[in-house]
Amino acid sequence: MAAQVERYFARIAALARIKLTQIEINRDITPDRTILSIQGNFLQYRVIIKETMRADRRRYAYYLLLNEQVVVGLDNHADRNALRQKYGAAFSAHINELIPHRHSRNKTSVELTTSWTADQFLNELERLVEEN
Repeated sequence: MAAQVERYFARIAALARIKLTQIEINRDITPDRTILSIQGNFLQYRVIIKETMRADRRRYAYYLLLNEQVVVGLDNHADRNALRQKYGAAFSAHINELIPHRHSRNKTSVELTTSWTADQFLNELERLVEEN
């Protein structure tokens, strides 16, 4: 798995170097998990990408910020509001489940989404800026 994750992270880092300016890339690798963190700028926006890979799952968070305020955020964390949307009153039975969702401007609302990848996020930056 380590070689496959390294190739994936290298591909994301290369794409980030094409799409973003003033990039900072950090990798944290242990036997149990690997973390890729990327921060950079896209036009007047700040972009934050974080991927955590374990043998059994992938957590991600992709954020587009303007003046330190969230413009759009895509992640798959165990968000209570997203879990409520998916499971209703039974959401607490799924409290640790990773659930793909999108945060709107300033995190005022949440909507369920399909799973995103860092490549997709970087390639969709123009569209995400135009939408918001």
